[in-house]
Amino acid sequence: MNDKYFIDTNILRYLISNEELEKHNLIKEFIIDKKCEISIQNLKELSNILFKKTNLSVNEIKEYIVTIGKKFTLYLELPTDILTAINISKNRKNFYDALLVATMLRNGTNIIITENEKDFAEFKEIKVINPFK
Repeated sequence: MNDKYFIDTNILRYLISNEELEKHNLIKEFIIDKKCEISIQNLKELSNILFKKTNLSVNEIKEYIVTIGKKFTLYLELPTDILTAINISKNRKNFYDALLVATMLRNGTNIIITENEKDFAEFKEIKVINPFK
């Protein structure tokens, strides 16, 4: 399989959480044979979510972040990604979604796995897959 799949932060949360076991298992099965990628931005967002919405200890959060960072191909955002995001985010509500798309495109990835299809629907440069549908 040659396709590369970028994983949105909401999917990472299901992957590490057993709160919604059905979604957790679906995600694990969905990505098992795929080349999956994330960006540093995903790790920042995931850290923030885990701090705000869970009772995990600091050490548990750090372990999850290290594990996720090692499991997938990890991309840094570059200043050029910010400029691209500015260009493609005109008339769009979320600059940070545009930044993810810019990072994806620079790295030759045009498929994102997300539960938030509407957040990425306007980005015609990529294909959006909701693994729960």
